[in-house]
Amino acid sequence: MNIFLMIVMVGLVLAGCSGNQASIGNGAAPSQAMRVDYVVVHSRPVANKIEMTGTLLAAESALLSAQTSGLVKGIYFKEGEYASRGRLLVKLDDRQWLAQRKKLEAQLDIAQKDLTRKQKLLEIKGISQAEVDDALLQLESIKADIQELDVRIDFAAIRAPFSGRVGLRNVSLGSYLSAGDPVTQLVQVDPLRLEFSVPEKYANQVRSGQSVNFTLSGSDSVYQASVYATEPVISETTRALRIRARVPNRQGELIAGAFAEVNLLLDSIPDALLVPTEAVVPQLNDQIVYRVKGGKVEPIKVKLGVRLAHLLQVQEGLSSGDTVMVSGLLQAKEGLAVKPGEEIQVDKL
Repeated sequence: MNIFLMIVMVGLVLAGCSGNQASIGNGAAPSQAMRVDYVVVHSRPVANKIEMTGTLLAAESALLSAQTSGLVKGIYFKEGEYASRGRLLVKLDDRQWLAQRKKLEAQLDIAQKDLTRKQKLLEIKGISQAEVDDALLQLESIKADIQELDVRIDFAAIRAPFSGRVGLRNVSLGSYLSAGDPVTQLVQVDPLRLEFSVPEKYANQVRSGQSVNFTLSGSDSVYQASVYATEPVISETTRALRIRARVPNRQGELIAGAFAEVNLLLDSIPDALLVPTEAVVPQLNDQIVYRVKGGKVEPIKVKLGVRLAHLLQVQEGLSSGDTVMVSGLLQAKEGLAVKPGEEIQVDKL
């Protein structure tokens, strides 16, 4: 009788232990189940952002050079200063061309008087029309020579083609310049341009006026830019779309040529289902996750969307409230019994 009571008591204890076994996926887990970490999927808003690298470019940049040969007669700028459009920066010796122009002006006056005299003679049949035409040709030829000299005189004055900051000068007073020799660089520093490229699959989500955030190496400051233009075609070599954004630089703290880390917000998803990156297993042409239901493992094909730092958006295959395995994926197979380990919180990833 005592032996019978002991057997009954042992059975009750075992039953109690079995009843205290926790479960995941809304089902009981058997005593031999594998312990796994898991995440319970819930919908949440998420911003679809992509990160890439870019470069700051000057809005306008020109290496100013001599258009003709000549001796440097005057330098009218200081290195690093601001120069407005049309300002004279360097002057070459143009005295010989000015002297030639005065000579041509005198010839032009004489040719004009000669043409007037011959036109009056033509009225009284004193000369032929051919003589008048020759006089007119001589007058127009002198005018053309004066125009050519004016161009040469203008070439002797190197001016700022746009407003911007002048760089380091490459010439000195008295030095001789040949046509094409560099004088200095002129850069428009406000605004600047930010150039970057986005992968082909995001090309249709970029639009003019879109806001862009970026940071620079060695600085914690976050700067803003606004997209104003894109290439009309996608690059065949990089399979990416080149984009340019306008960057205000009123204080002049940004420097053209700097390397930038760009963050572009494409859109906002109000009800995204997110799972940890390690929960997704690639298989041939598919992506799967292991859903736990009734304490059993069930492989589910999923379609992925937005990729965040440690999370992936599942567009198809899961519903809010589903439980997904995060650990033990190498041993996972359909029908495997599992029991709960640590619950992974998506908000903390």
